[in-house]
Amino acid sequence: MLEWDTRLFYWIFEGWRADWLTPIMIFFSDALKTTPGRIGALLLWMYLLWRGGKARVFALWLIPVLILTNETCDVLKAWVGRERPCVALPIDAITGDLTSGSFPSAHAANMSAVVGVATAVWGRKALLLLFGLPVLVGVSRVYIGVHYPSDVLAGWLLGWLYGWGVVSLAGWIIARRRSTPSASSSDSGGV
Repeated sequence: MLEWDTRLFYWIFEGWRADWLTPIMIFFSDALKTTPGRIGALLLWMYLLWRGGKARVFALWLIPVLILTNETCDVLKAWVGRERPCVALPIDAITGDLTSGSFPSAHAANMSAVVGVATAVWGRKALLLLFGLPVLVGVSRVYIGVHYPSDVLAGWLLGWLYGWGVVSLAGWIIARRRSTPSASSSDSGGV
């Protein structure tokens, strides 16, 4: 493991420890693992569908992008096989030891994918508005002891590439198909 990764991990895990900060970090780390968090996310997603327009486009693209992001993280975790810091280092993780792979952080990747999809749909304004979400989630994963900083960085990059990239590529393909005359309309010259 890289020395800077372990040093940065300890700087956040031990150096930031504060009674008032711990509940906030646990919330950002595990909010969607709870039933109220999942119900809230589902209600927000349904509202975006109902709202229509770009909100509906965002909601519809979000599901396949999150599935793709999460599944890629699972494959990479199994392939890389890196132990989590709560297993590899002599620490007591805040939320208990997790034994699944560490690299990359699926939490960080998923939140970054959300921002990527929002940016592809709404532009830079969405990026500026939502940028803090993946940052808080990613840092919280280091703070509670279940990821190294490089896991989070890789997750952010992967999520952003999927979120922004998939939606932007699809938009480019759709725009190109609309601008290309179909074969049937070009054959109207008659025989």
